[in-house]
Amino acid sequence: MNNQMSIGVFDSGVGGLTVLHALQKELPAESFIYLGDTARVPYGTRSPETIVRYSSRVAGHLMRHDIKALVIACNTATSYALETLQKACAPINIPVFGVIEPSAQVAVEKSTNGNILVLGTEGTIQGHKYTEALHRMNPTIKVQGLACPLFVPLIEEGWHNHHVTATVAKEYFAQVPNLTSFDTAILGCTHYPLIKSVLEKIFPTIDFIDSAETTAKIVHHKLAEINRLKSSNTTHSSGQTRFLVTDNLQRFRKVGYYFVGYEPDPIDMVDLTDADEQIVTKLL
Repeated sequence: MNNQMSIGVFDSGVGGLTVLHALQKELPAESFIYLGDTARVPYGTRSPETIVRYSSRVAGHLMRHDIKALVIACNTATSYALETLQKACAPINIPVFGVIEPSAQVAVEKSTNGNILVLGTEGTIQGHKYTEALHRMNPTIKVQGLACPLFVPLIEEGWHNHHVTATVAKEYFAQVPNLTSFDTAILGCTHYPLIKSVLEKIFPTIDFIDSAETTAKIVHHKLAEINRLKSSNTTHSSGQTRFLVTDNLQRFRKVGYYFVGYEPDPIDMVDLTDADEQIVTKLL
C-alpha cells in the first residue's frame, strides 16, 4: 500500500472536524479526506441498523479514494459500526479507528477513584459502548452516562462561551447523583471539546477527557507501528485536506470554522449510493 495515500475521516456532520483538527496537528505531513454526511445528520437518534447502513455507505465512498486508513470521527457511528467496518476493511489491509477505546483508556489511567462520567448523545449513551470499554479495562470502574443533546446545537450556533451553554451544562449535571464523586468525565461527542473550557470552569474538580486528542495519538502510534506513515523523504512538508459533504455545503463551511479555525476548503458535494454500501458488504 502506498504510504502517500490519504487517511479517510468521517462523521455525520461537522463534529468530527475536532478529530480531524487533532489529527492534522498530530500528523502534519499526512493528507486527509473528510466526509461529513450532512444529509443524514444526526446519527445519534437513528436505529443501530440505520447507523451501520449509513456508516457503510460513507466508508465505501471513502474507499473509492484509495485511503490507507479510516477514522470514524463520530461516537455514535463508533458505537454501532466500528466492528462491521473493521471486519470489512481487514481483508484489504485498511486499519479502522474509532473514538471510544482511546478516550476510555485515558480516562481509566487518569481517574484516581474509579468514578467516570460519560457525556454524549442519546445514541451513544444508550449504546453503552463506553461502559463496556471501561469495564474491559477495569471491571471495578463505576460509570455514569449523561445524555446532553442540547450541547450540539449550541456549539453549532457558535455559543461555545455563552452563558446559556453554561446554564444548560449546570442543568444536565444536576441530574447526576453524587456528582462530586466523579473525578473524570469523557467528552463522548466530537462536538464537546469545543466547550471543554466552559465545563472546566463550572466543574473544576472533574478532569474532562478530549476524545479528539486521544484518538489522534492512537492513530499516530498505530500507523507508525505498521509502517504506514508518509515517508520522511517526501517533497511535501505538510499534507493536504479535502472535504466532502452530502448536503448543505454553505452551512458546513460556516459552522466548520468554529471547529478548525478556518473555513474548510475545498469542499465538494457528493451523493452516497447503494453501490458505496455494497463496497463494504461485499467484503464482509
